[in-house]
Amino acid sequence: MDKTQFQNLITMQVKIIYSLLAAFGLTIIAVLDLYEEQKRFAAIAAGFALMLVIYAVYLMLNKQKRPSPYPEWLLVSLLLCFTIFGINENEQVVHWIYFVPIYTFFLIPFRIASGILIAYTIVLVPRVLYQFPLETHWQILFTYATCFSFSFMYALLNERNNSYLTKIINTDPITQVYNEHQLHSDLNKEITRANRQGSQLSLIGVSVPKRWQQLRLEEMEQKLSELSQCLRSTLRQYDSCYRLNDNNFIMVFPQTDEQSTEEVQLELQRAINKQALTTEKITVLSMVSSPEDDVASLLKKLGEKLHES
Repeated sequence: MDKTQFQNLITMQVKIIYSLLAAFGLTIIAVLDLYEEQKRFAAIAAGFALMLVIYAVYLMLNKQKRPSPYPEWLLVSLLLCFTIFGINENEQVVHWIYFVPIYTFFLIPFRIASGILIAYTIVLVPRVLYQFPLETHWQILFTYATCFSFSFMYALLNERNNSYLTKIINTDPITQVYNEHQLHSDLNKEITRANRQGSQLSLIGVSVPKRWQQLRLEEMEQKLSELSQCLRSTLRQYDSCYRLNDNNFIMVFPQTDEQSTEEVQLELQRAINKQALTTEKITVLSMVSSPEDDVASLLKKLGEKLHES
C-alpha cells in the first residue's frame, strides 16, 4: 500500500467511525422523541440514523476504491431541505439547524461546503427572524452561529493539515521534488488545460547514468539530491519537477513552445555540466505534447527517446 492509499484509508476510517457515532446519537434522540410521544420526529431521527449506518457500511465495502460522492450529497441535501422547510410546520425542527454545519463540513469538501452554508445561512436567518418571537430568535441564531464558527474553524484546520499531509506524501524526501504518483495526476490536469486553452505543453526528461544504480544507497541519494537542486534552479513558478521510480527525472513546462523548451534544455545541460556531478553523461531531452496525447502515450514517447539516447 502506497502513501496515498494509506491516507485515503485513514480518511475513510474516520468517516466510518464518525458516521456510526452520529447514527448512535440520532438513535438516542429518536428514542427520547418516541418517549415524549413525538413519533414523527422520532421517525425522522431514526431515518437519518439508518442512512448514516448504510453510508458507513457503503464506505466499508469500498475500501479499495474511492467511493461515489453522491451518498454524501444526498445526506446533506435531505438535512438542508428538512430544516429549511420543516421550520414552517413545526418549531421543534429549529434544533436540527445546529447539526447542519457539522454534517456539511464533515461530508462535503471544505470550499464547496463553505459556499453551501453561506447560501443556507442567508435563507435561514430571515425564516428564523420571522418565525420566532424576539426573545427566542436571537438565542437560536447565536447558538447556530456558535456551531457554525466551531465547525468552520475545525474544517479549516483539517483542510490545511490535509494539504500539508498531501504535499508530504507526494514529495520525494531525498530530492524534494514530486514523485511519480503526483506526475500522473498533474500531467493529466496540464494536458486537459493545454487542450482547452489551445496552448503547448512541454516536457524535459533527465536520464541519470546507469552506473549510479550500482552505487551505495547513500552515494546515489547524494548524487540524486545534488542533481535535483540543479534541476529545480531552472524552474519557473508554475513549472514542476518529478522523480520517477527508476530514479530518472521529468520536468513539466506548461504554456511553453518548442523553441523555449529547447532553450531551457540547453540551459539545463550547461548547468549540469558546470556542476560536474559525474564524469558520465546525463542525458537531457525535450518534447512537446500533441493534442492527441494522453498521460500514458506522452510518458511512453519521452521514455523511448531517453532509452534511444
